[in-house]
Amino acid sequence: MSDPSPPADDQDTLRITPSATALTIAGSDPSGGAGLQADLKTFQQLGVYGMSVVTLLTVQNTLAVTRVHVLPPDLIQEQFLAVLSDIPPRAIKTGALGNVDVVHAVSDLLTDVTCPIVVDPVLVSKHGHLLADDCVVEAYRQKLLPHAFLVTPNRFEAERLANLALTDENSVCEAILRIQEFGAKFVLIKLGTVNGMSQHMLGVGETNYCIETPALRRNNTHGSGCILAAAITAKLALGETDISAAVHFGIHRTYEAVYLNTHLGQGIHPAEIRGMRRE
Repeated sequence: MSDPSPPADDQDTLRITPSATALTIAGSDPSGGAGLQADLKTFQQLGVYGMSVVTLLTVQNTLAVTRVHVLPPDLIQEQFLAVLSDIPPRAIKTGALGNVDVVHAVSDLLTDVTCPIVVDPVLVSKHGHLLADDCVVEAYRQKLLPHAFLVTPNRFEAERLANLALTDENSVCEAILRIQEFGAKFVLIKLGTVNGMSQHMLGVGETNYCIETPALRRNNTHGSGCILAAAITAKLALGETDISAAVHFGIHRTYEAVYLNTHLGQGIHPAEIRGMRRE
């Protein structure tokens, strides 16, 4: 029996750019809304081949996280080396790392990596709940941030990394400077809703750019921070070299992901990124 014919080439055909590969080093969300699952879906929808290194397992859904199990550093290292020895990524994203030992292990693995690394420092939830202790924060400062092409903290994470309360524009600019001094090349702080707008501050050298989109009052934000960092990573994997263009792309794709109401789950609905539009 002959093989079936391939589907006709139409507008719904997914296209993966052969050279565009991205790796996420992150935790697992079994409900699919955040973590490495959100990263991989974002990569796929944006035409990038995604790979993952699992750092921790969670028991969670749209309502709550009830258990976290961090994997041994040696198992994380073996996953990473297996991927890099076979399919080298053109961009890497880090998400939840879990503890100091994992931060150190991942940082050591990234020492000789030459592709852009996007660090999403999962230290404090967007609602202000602590997700890591001070030792983990210090490990990020001293070990991981020096490898970061871009770091994408929310306002609470930026406060912890910079050891500075964000109370006005001057303090945000000072926090960006302090985080850059730890070694991150570019810094994107997610400030949340400010004067009715969803506001981000991007630090490029000595210049800071405020990027705004309309604030959406929707219960669809589960995984939105993961999607933002993953979309930027995907854009870099596709060959974008302008950090401002990559960040604008990620912000606007995340806005669309939150705007699209999945109506999934009984808690905070997952954001869901759409596929790339055809030109």
